[in-house]
Amino acid sequence: MKAALVVLVLLLPAGSVSAAVFSDGIAALEAKNFPGALAVFGPLAAQGNGDAQFMLGVMHENGLGVPQDMGSAASWYLKAAETGVASAQYNIGVFYQLGTGVAVDPAAARHWLSKAAEQGHHRAQNNLGTMYYTGGGADRDPVEALKWLTLAAEGLQGEARDITLQNVAAIKKELSADEAAEAARRVAAWKSLR
Repeated sequence: MKAALVVLVLLLPAGSVSAAVFSDGIAALEAKNFPGALAVFGPLAAQGNGDAQFMLGVMHENGLGVPQDMGSAASWYLKAAETGVASAQYNIGVFYQLGTGVAVDPAAARHWLSKAAEQGHHRAQNNLGTMYYTGGGADRDPVEALKWLTLAAEGLQGEARDITLQNVAAIKKELSADEAAEAARRVAAWKSLR
C-alpha cells in the first residue's frame, strides 16, 4: 500500500494546500492511522482542495478508515475532477465507463478521460484511445485512437505498455498511410502544446 500511496502523491499537482499539512495526511494514511488521515483530508476537502478530495475518494473506494462505498468514492472523485486533478478525472471516467458508484455513462466517461488525457495522464490516454477505437462514448475514429494510444504507450510501463503497443500495431494495419501520418501529426501537435 505504501508504494501505491507514494505513486498517488506523485500524481497529484502542487496545489494551494500547505505541503506539510497534506503530507501529514499522507503520512497518517501510510501508517494506517485512518482517523488522522481523515482529520487532515476532511477539512481540506471541505475547503475545496481537490487533492484532499481525491484522497477521500481513494479512502472510500478502498475502505480505508471508512466503509467501502463506491458512491461516496465517485462523489469525491467528481469533486476533485472538477478542480482539475488529473488522477481524479481518470478515476471518475473509469467509474462512468464501468458503472462503479454511478450509472454507466459513456459520454461522461469520455469527457473526464479526455480532461485527464489532455493533462498527460497515460492511463486516461489509453482508455480514451480505446473508446475512440471501439466507438464507445464517441464516434469511432481510428486515427484519433492511434493518437491517444501512441501517447499512452510512451508513458505506460510493463504489461500495460505491451498491450497498448499491440493495439497500436493492430490499428496501424487498418489505416492507410495518409491516416497513419495524420495520427502522427496529431501526436506531434499535442506534444508541441506541452
